[in-house]
Amino acid sequence: MQFIECNHEQGGSMNQYIGIYRRCELLYIRSEFEKYALQPLEGKILYFLRKGCCTQEDVCIYFDMDKGRIARNLSELEDKGLVCRVVNENNKRQKLVSLTLQGNQVLSEIDRIFEKWDAVCFSGFTEEERRLYQDIVKRIAENAMEYRHNQIIQREGSTYGK
Repeated sequence: MQFIECNHEQGGSMNQYIGIYRRCELLYIRSEFEKYALQPLEGKILYFLRKGCCTQEDVCIYFDMDKGRIARNLSELEDKGLVCRVVNENNKRQKLVSLTLQGNQVLSEIDRIFEKWDAVCFSGFTEEERRLYQDIVKRIAENAMEYRHNQIIQREGSTYGK
């Protein structure tokens, strides 16, 4: 079953297809995360914290989001008993974030949710095609983040001292 006509001669935008994918993904994740009273970003933060303890700033940098939004999400996760935030003894201005035991239990369900979505999206793909896709999307993301970073530097640089 094919829902999307792909006519490269008409010059279809990459963003059109990524937009469709992202909307479908968000609907799927939102419906699955509701079972655990999680917002999509909260689940993604838990997934990120699987690597171990990190600073609140590390979370902001990874998601490329402002400190206030991440702090609110971490506060919600803390209220739900899924993460623990403590002041870094070596740097009192820094908060260290880690998963609680309950957070690790929910993380195993998040793994299942993401694996199921990947299975849906990569249906009919060979392992080589899957790896190639992931490599290309990673490069696109790196280019986009570099562009955004340069725009921020350019903007802040042009207003500095005014």
